[in-house]
Formats: sequence, structure tokens, C-alpha cells
Amino acid sequence: MWTLCSVKAKNARTINFQQFQEAMKELGQKRFKGKNPDEALEDVFKLMEGKDPATTGATKATTVGGVDRLTDTSKYTGTHKERFDESGKGKGIEGREETTDNSGYVSGYKGAGTYDKKSQ
Repeated sequence: MWTLCSVKAKNARTINFQQFQEAMKELGQKRFKGKNPDEALEDVFKLMEGKDPATTGATKATTVGGVDRLTDTSKYTGTHKERFDESGKGKGIEGREETTDNSGYVSGYKGAGTYDKKSQ
């Protein structure tokens, strides 16, 4: 099996575009023996042309059980329904009826906002 050891450092997890090009040159020489390096590189490019990256080993989204049913915002009722617009996108803080009062007074205090009037 062919590896990238010759173009990337041992502790590196990724390669840059220049290293990728060098790896493709080496791959072409190993796969298409007897051709000159430029022709081998062109043949490698022809193999890749029009193909998407492979998703081998990639994590796939799971749809186990009632995930679709539970995440469909059109089926929400009550106060939860108010938190989403018609398209199903969340409204964020505007979608909440009860917002935090950051005035500095406790919730039941009747004289809120009167401190400046008393101290004069």
C-alpha cells in the first residue's frame, strides 16, 4: 500500500496543497511505471477527474427512533411553538416570553428606579 510518509512529517495530521501535488507525482510514478513523470501525473489527474472525495470512515448522521419526529418544529405546541418562526428557524432570545431583568433590582421590589429621586 502506498503511504504519504515521504511528503508529510511523521507527527502531521494533514498536508498542504504543495505536499499533495508532490504526493500525486510520486503516486503517478509508482502506478504508471515506464511512463515519464509528466505523463504519469496526467494519468493520475484523469483518474481523479469528476470524482468527489471519498467518505470512507466519516461519521454519518443517525436517524434512530423518533429523532425526526422530535426535531420537527412544525409539530411543536404551546410555548415551544413560539420559539420558532414559520420556516422552523429558532428566534433565539426574541422567541422567549420571559427574559431576564438586568436592572439590578430583585424581582418583587416596588421602588425600582426611584433611587436617584430619593438621594437628591
